[in-house]
Amino acid sequence: MKLLKRVILTVTLFTILFFPASVSFNTSAAEESPAPVYYVRFSGTGLNVYGDPSLSGESLAILPDDTYVQILLGPLDFLAKIRVYDTGLEGYVDMRYLKRLDAIVYDYDIYTYEELEEDITKLQERYPELLHVNVTGQSVDGRNLYELVLGNQSAPESILIHAGIHAREHVNPYLVMEQLEQCLIYYDCGYFHEQSYRELFDNVSVHIVPMVNPDGIAISQYGEGALRSPELVETLRACYAYDLSTRRTRSTYENYLARWKANARGVDLNRNLLPGFGVNSKVSQPSYMGYEGTAPFSEPEMLSLGAVTLLCEPSIIINYHSMGEVAYWNTVESRYTAINTEFSNYMLSLVPYQRMRSGTASGSYLDWIYSGENPVCSITFETGNVECPFTLDQYPKIWIQHSLVVQAAAAYAYTH
Repeated sequence: MKLLKRVILTVTLFTILFFPASVSFNTSAAEESPAPVYYVRFSGTGLNVYGDPSLSGESLAILPDDTYVQILLGPLDFLAKIRVYDTGLEGYVDMRYLKRLDAIVYDYDIYTYEELEEDITKLQERYPELLHVNVTGQSVDGRNLYELVLGNQSAPESILIHAGIHAREHVNPYLVMEQLEQCLIYYDCGYFHEQSYRELFDNVSVHIVPMVNPDGIAISQYGEGALRSPELVETLRACYAYDLSTRRTRSTYENYLARWKANARGVDLNRNLLPGFGVNSKVSQPSYMGYEGTAPFSEPEMLSLGAVTLLCEPSIIINYHSMGEVAYWNTVESRYTAINTEFSNYMLSLVPYQRMRSGTASGSYLDWIYSGENPVCSITFETGNVECPFTLDQYPKIWIQHSLVVQAAAAYAYTH
């Protein structure tokens, strides 16, 4: 499916660039055609074009989805000046509804580990000076674990963004990869709060772990057939037998695996750390969710994420989970409540999720970073408002909510 979509996009882009006579486009605009082509998406009833950069007053036009445009200026936060490709009309729009026609990160079904690897390779080829790729380990089932670094690796400040700790929350790796590509696309022309992207990312390195739990995601998407190891397939079957016997599930095996949260060994990676490891545990052996493992950091996926965290020493961490459109920002035991109060207020002014109360430590990643020696601000966004796993029909709203999170976090790190 993804290959078919790429073919369609490639043919469309080739037609626009090399056969301009096939579209109605004025001569003066055609002479400026090196500007990349974008298309409108997620607009619903259409994207309004305004003559005023305040995006107020009567609109000049309403562009339906799949209308082709070129960006003449911006983005400035979420504002861009555009030219409509077939009419030459110029005006201002909300750039969150635009996507580059030859974008690499592209999928509206499910986003798989194989697609992630393909996108990482292509992004590094297109942006070799701006994107650095590190393999930080291997998962239980032998998949590479990636850290992607945007901008200046030696920058005085760093932030860390990660997604996909829980398997069935597999919309979030797609989100962070699209966030990354957006920052790369606009690196030389984008501004956030009057600071250029180049200035931001020269001074703040962005470390992204896009898929913490690739084995679990493969299980949730494709079932036991996604695993390479016969021994791990037997582990899944043993987990199902245990969860049936303890009435932790009544689902069919297929639906049970679709709702999988753990890694391929049945360990809930977000319960595999200190402090609070094993506290109030109600699961005594591997399971689709809730089992903390045999010891803190027993799982290679968490060893990898922990190493990335310690090495990059981030001042800000963004954690992506699903679901509920809520945000976790603190724990009762946190050493950094004071600095995180201001930061969480800032991020929730951008992404208006419900703020959750502080909980007690239970071996989660949030518990671990708030107990460390490096002062850190962090927020956990729970995307989507339906039960996981959900399809990408939830994604348009998620993208509109989160398209500027990386830039905002970088700007906060730079100015604080």
